[in-house]
Amino acid sequence: MPPSTDRILVVGGDDSSRDRYVAELRGAGYEAEGRAGVLEDGEGCDLVLVAGGAPGSRRDGFGAVVDAVTAARKACGAAAVLACVPRDAGADAIEASLQSGADDVVVSPPFAGALLARVRAGLKIAQSRASLERFERYGDVLVHIGAQSEVSLEAADALHDILGRLAEAVGWTRSVLILMGDDPTGMLLVAASDDASPMKIPLALARYPEIRACMETREPVLVEDAAQSALLGEWAELASQKGGRALLAVPLIVDRRVAGALLLRSYHVRPPLPPRGIDFLRLASLTLGLVLRAGKVFEGLREQTNRMSLQRYNEERRNRALDQYKDFFESASDGMVVLDAEARVLYVNRAAQQMTGYAQEGLGGRAITEIVAEAQRTALNTVVKQVAEGANLESFDLQLSTTSGETITVSVASSSVLAEHGSAILAFRDVTERRGLEAELRKTKDFLERLIDSTVDGIIAADLRGTVMIFNQGAARLYGYSPDEVVGKLPVWRLYPEGMAKSIMSELRAEEKGGVGRLEPSRRDIVTKDGELVPVSLAASIIYEDGREVASVGIIGDLRERLKIEQRLAQAQEKLLLTEKQALIAELAGTTAHELNQPLTSVMGYSELLKKKLSPEDANFRAVDIILREAERMAEIVRKIGRITRYETKTYVGSTQILDLDKSAGEAQAPAADPEGGKRG
Repeated sequence: MPPSTDRILVVGGDDSSRDRYVAELRGAGYEAEGRAGVLEDGEGCDLVLVAGGAPGSRRDGFGAVVDAVTAARKACGAAAVLACVPRDAGADAIEASLQSGADDVVVSPPFAGALLARVRAGLKIAQSRASLERFERYGDVLVHIGAQSEVSLEAADALHDILGRLAEAVGWTRSVLILMGDDPTGMLLVAASDDASPMKIPLALARYPEIRACMETREPVLVEDAAQSALLGEWAELASQKGGRALLAVPLIVDRRVAGALLLRSYHVRPPLPPRGIDFLRLASLTLGLVLRAGKVFEGLREQTNRMSLQRYNEERRNRALDQYKDFFESASDGMVVLDAEARVLYVNRAAQQMTGYAQEGLGGRAITEIVAEAQRTALNTVVKQVAEGANLESFDLQLSTTSGETITVSVASSSVLAEHGSAILAFRDVTERRGLEAELRKTKDFLERLIDSTVDGIIAADLRGTVMIFNQGAARLYGYSPDEVVGKLPVWRLYPEGMAKSIMSELRAEEKGGVGRLEPSRRDIVTKDGELVPVSLAASIIYEDGREVASVGIIGDLRERLKIEQRLAQAQEKLLLTEKQALIAELAGTTAHELNQPLTSVMGYSELLKKKLSPEDANFRAVDIILREAERMAEIVRKIGRITRYETKTYVGSTQILDLDKSAGEAQAPAADPEGGKRG
């Protein structure tokens, strides 16, 4: 198998998986190289195979692979990116890989032949992408040339710019414009890509065999190595030393006559020439010829058309111009129509036919406004007239009706390349889905803004420099600032006591209070516009984009009313506890009085019986009398207990608190009884 010129980089993952992929690719003839780190630049590779996440990635698991895919997509330009997805990862992993920039995925470990099949498909994608970028570059140059509606030989800057763009588009060193003079043996060098000064340098045609050959054959002539060229003959060495190691001559044909040539030079032997590069230069030469003719450079050519009627002449010129552009129009992916000054369709390319459903025969000769929304027809007529007169206008949107009855939205760009023929070119692409998505995004954005502003709590978002980006109405009510005073003007740390904003960010990056990137609601203080410290509940989080911190957002709730309610609730609970104690004492007192009255009644009754049976001279009479009096005293205490209605205490011994019976029963303090009998006066 012949070796491939395609270069493949295998990045990320472990050493064994990279080595396995590299070995299989090299075995298939590809130039493959493995590296552990994430790709930072494309290094001219054609395909990048992401075998896994890179060491030190900020995310774990498949998130590291997604980060590696994103980095590869940013770095590799037109190269294809393939992501290795574990077989058990599921559809979500495949979708995440594709959304991160992968062109395709390889299920890992791959079945026999699967890796090479995916790589071949990826290389085709890379080739197609490179071709598209190249054609876009070609198209930009052609449009630029065509936009120069009138360029004369005195317009040195314009010709210098055009020639520089041509050389750059094909990657060669230098290009010059050579025109034939009245003498068939002589030429004039009129402009160069590396010299902006006006030129009219006479040259002998015989000293430039490559130019003579391209004029005779009317085809481009490529000399890959001037020093070894048989075509150059005796001039080979001089051309190699002075003109360049490689030469490319492209005939300049105007009205079917060779009027000169574009001569490109390279300082390298056999320099690379992009695919279709010669076709591009041929078309560029034709376009430049039209522009030069519009600048009256080829005044003598007009003599051939004096015998024609003006209308027929203009039609033929326009048709010839269209013929010269048709290959370009047909190769374009955008829809393209050519219109006359009255907006009648002269030409419709294949992409436009597919987009609208109308064939060339269906639209040819009709006004384009027939398939345009009625409200836009007048404006479109004005645009077409201005472009046909040479104006270059900004892109705009149109509503077009297709043959199926659908209405599509297209973005239209105009070109005045054919303005000299009284015609306008409109290029358009279908943006129906994109505009619908933009409308939905606008609606979503408006809804979220209204939602944020209608939230009672304050919501504040700031970037990592501390610049406030969101300050809703809830925050305005809480702080006393208007959003206009804060957003983009007041640093976020001014909204908190000194050092608190830094402390909050430290907690957000720690694991302890909700995990990295989150902060559970917690009690904080904020500083209002008047300098007042206000207690709040703060919850916060960090916003990430592609795994990196980009902003922080906090949700702030005012705690002042809540703290007042909590204080009143604590007071109410304290009163309730006291009431419960009083109710308990009253119930206990009633129960105690009821239970003690019966035994006390018995003690008092038997004491009175004993006292009556004993004479005063009896030795036991005094003891019985004391028992009777103390029982009566206990009965009085029991009556007081039965009358307890509230909870009152007094100090007993040291700091011990006991029930104040008299106060709790609602009575004044009675004089203490004499333990020896009687009362103290």
